[in-house]
Amino acid sequence: MSGGIYGGDEVGAVVFDVGSHSFRVGYAGEEFPKADVSSYAGVRALIDSVDTTVDGPARPKKNEYFIGEVAVTVPRKETEVTTFLKDGLIQDWDLFEGYMDYMYNKVLFAESKYHSALFSEPAWNTKECREKLAELMFEKYDVPAFYVMKNAVLTVFANGRTSGLVLDSGASQTSAIPVHDGHCIMQAVVKAPMGGDVIVDQCFDMLRRYNIDVVPTYKIGSKNEVNENEAPVWTLKKNLPAVTESYDRCMKKRVVEDLAASVLQISDSPIDIEHAEKLPSSPYCFPCGLKKEFHADRVKAPEGLFDLNYLTCRSPEVKQTLLSVAQIASMSAGMCDIDIRPSLYSSVMVTGGNSYLMGFTERLNHDLAHKCPPTIKLRVSSLPTLVERRFSAWIGGSIVGSLGTFQQMWISKSEYGESGRNIVEKKCA
Repeated sequence: MSGGIYGGDEVGAVVFDVGSHSFRVGYAGEEFPKADVSSYAGVRALIDSVDTTVDGPARPKKNEYFIGEVAVTVPRKETEVTTFLKDGLIQDWDLFEGYMDYMYNKVLFAESKYHSALFSEPAWNTKECREKLAELMFEKYDVPAFYVMKNAVLTVFANGRTSGLVLDSGASQTSAIPVHDGHCIMQAVVKAPMGGDVIVDQCFDMLRRYNIDVVPTYKIGSKNEVNENEAPVWTLKKNLPAVTESYDRCMKKRVVEDLAASVLQISDSPIDIEHAEKLPSSPYCFPCGLKKEFHADRVKAPEGLFDLNYLTCRSPEVKQTLLSVAQIASMSAGMCDIDIRPSLYSSVMVTGGNSYLMGFTERLNHDLAHKCPPTIKLRVSSLPTLVERRFSAWIGGSIVGSLGTFQQMWISKSEYGESGRNIVEKKCA
């Protein structure tokens, strides 16, 4: 098979970066992905329907999927909003296939049989998931070549390095993965369910204390902007279908995510309440027209990532099982061989959606400085732009997938035919 089919200049490889918040896809060698699609989709059960898109005998079609930013936000009755992932791993394979069909047909407008596929994966991915993904790509999508690589390794490559400690704080998890010479040190991977979902729950908790009811955009027909502490004046949109609770929750979550991105700030050192009260306020206008100024709470809400005492959205029993972001990073480095710890601490790379929060990198640097040995030089860095931080794993995949030296590493269709799905564990480190 020629290198052109694998990922050369003539026909590019396709890079898929699956995340708990969004699913990125694009061609290797390009600067940024072609699309960034929400990992949440609308799912509606179909009765007595037949799937005519598959080859061979017709089979019953279980669900109708609404994938993409526009499709998922349209209110529909009896439509649940869900994701195909759990803890970063693919669980709902039918929905995942719906995403793959969407990516090839509506985003790339390309036939899968002409493009090799490179996937990112979390460091804790299971053998079963990897093999099932390979089987799906070769059997259904007929790709000429396939490879799966740890997203931490891809992030290190995107930063122009081969070693370092990757601190990835995403939607559902915060993880620390040591990478040495392009390979993950698996026994030192540390993760905890401390991600963007925690920040959202913290914000919901804060709004409840203010007696603010989050009104999602889909409900609003018209509105009048009001001053702070005045009741919002808005009218309900007419002819709304009876939506599901999961859809309503998802739309409210989008409003709160925008609030978090707009007003939250992480203190670059542990919070001094007196100082926090003197910080400048930050205004936010809700979709219903309510305008609110946020003061000390805008630094208290995200403080829970670094100081569990401020984590109000979790019970005391649950908090005892969690780790702060700095604890996750220091524990991971401490589980590595003592000879490579200095190189890890001197190259801590921050990525993931929570790294967008103002002050995140500076606070991690402050807390780690108090945890690492005083003789070690600490350097915490992140890619310069938010876009690069958001797509760091995909960018690393784009670099790897376009390298001529990578061509011999692909799992070819013929190799899969000879060895079966077990070839993934042998060739993909």
